[in-house]
Amino acid sequence: MTSPRSPRASPRRLPPDAPEPEKRRAILHAAVRVFAEKGYHGCRIADVARAAGVAYGLVYHYFQNKDELLESVFAEQWAILLAALKAIQEGPGSASDKIAGVLGFVLDVFKTAPTAVRVLILEVARTPKVLRSGSTPETFFSAIGIISDVVKAGQEAGELRSDIEPVVAATGILGALEMTVTGLVVGLVRPAGPPEEQIDAVKRQLEAMVLAGLRAPGR
Repeated sequence: MTSPRSPRASPRRLPPDAPEPEKRRAILHAAVRVFAEKGYHGCRIADVARAAGVAYGLVYHYFQNKDELLESVFAEQWAILLAALKAIQEGPGSASDKIAGVLGFVLDVFKTAPTAVRVLILEVARTPKVLRSGSTPETFFSAIGIISDVVKAGQEAGELRSDIEPVVAATGILGALEMTVTGLVVGLVRPAGPPEEQIDAVKRQLEAMVLAGLRAPGR
């Protein structure tokens, strides 16, 4: 996901001959910073252009309007999330290891790139139409499918409880993860210790809670 950078820092102005992908990527990363600082509804395209160090009109060269810019930010970040989930699913380890890996990945991203996670969590809630169009619903269904398959494999191996529908388990896992990250973003969840240690503590507690509810008796 996008690496954090202060939105107040002086923008790095791109050279006029910068490659097209670099210009588009600079605009997207600047949009993440501006959305995190001002909120989607509180910012303007001019704010994004200034943060990206590009001309105002260049933003409209790549994105029709602010809605399309936000959707493109989501699409980029969701693609990274889906790739990570797929890699965890196809990697080594038990179903419990993979579920813990999913939880750990998202919380580790929040630790290293809180700006991107803040935009994903808060702007989805503030902009409901994003949930009904573009990449977000497709990504949600794909994520549920990947985690459901992990749960199903764990059930077939006798590792996880067989009396829980895999889709119910998958939505419960993502729901617990989303609300936990939301609590961190808004400052509701604040364990003792330095910030990085706080997130590690939350990760351990969330993994213990989720896996305790999913493991088959005696496992």
